[in-house]
Amino acid sequence: MVCSSGIGFDPVVDGKRLTFGFEGIWQGTALLYDHQTRSLWLHLTGTCIEGKYKGTVLDRIPTGRHTVWTAWQTAHPYTTVLKPDPRWIGKPGDTGYFTARGAKSGSAFLPPTFTPTIQTRDDRLELHDLVYGVVVGETARAYPFRRLKSARITEEVVGDVPVSVWYQSSSLSAAAFDRRLEGKILSFGMDEKGVVRDEGTKSRWSMEGLCIDGPLQGRQLTPLRGLMSEWYGWYANHPKTTLWRQY
Repeated sequence: MVCSSGIGFDPVVDGKRLTFGFEGIWQGTALLYDHQTRSLWLHLTGTCIEGKYKGTVLDRIPTGRHTVWTAWQTAHPYTTVLKPDPRWIGKPGDTGYFTARGAKSGSAFLPPTFTPTIQTRDDRLELHDLVYGVVVGETARAYPFRRLKSARITEEVVGDVPVSVWYQSSSLSAAAFDRRLEGKILSFGMDEKGVVRDEGTKSRWSMEGLCIDGPLQGRQLTPLRGLMSEWYGWYANHPKTTLWRQY
């Protein structure tokens, strides 16, 4: 895959647990099938596009943010790690498909077999540009990483929700939250070390939206439905998306 997105869904549909396999590539992203009915599903949205469950959307489950291992382990010191499939331990992979540079998130490298599958495009950004995509109600909004890097925190209203989007360069990750807390709308800032504080109480917040120090310690912001993606994948799945611009 040439995709930087990971997302989790509840696999239970109509009281039955589905199991999934890889069918192929659609718009440069994974197309999955369920073993029980051979219905086809989009991995970025959990939407069934063909088969018995066509039109069904899997319920999304929280999976945390895309980040580096050190940042994740610091935030979740007692985390567990998925054990590798023993069938593949010690066996060589396909070393000729990606270069080390091409395998990195947001790389301009796209294999020849991928490009023809990307039929729905938008030239406001390069195909491979990383964005943090957020869905609020029926509104999809994309925040380009290269613009977030300089802003670090951006705040606006999406739909009718006051939104705060945070980017942390040290962990190569972004997160988005509803700024409303206990009847108040908070505003946030980030210092050069990547420490997030709210402007009102100067409390310190983690990238998970949890207040870890100060008058608001223990309070939790409501995370918004968002994920990191290359622009081509986000736009293909959300063709009516709006695009945040830094002025």
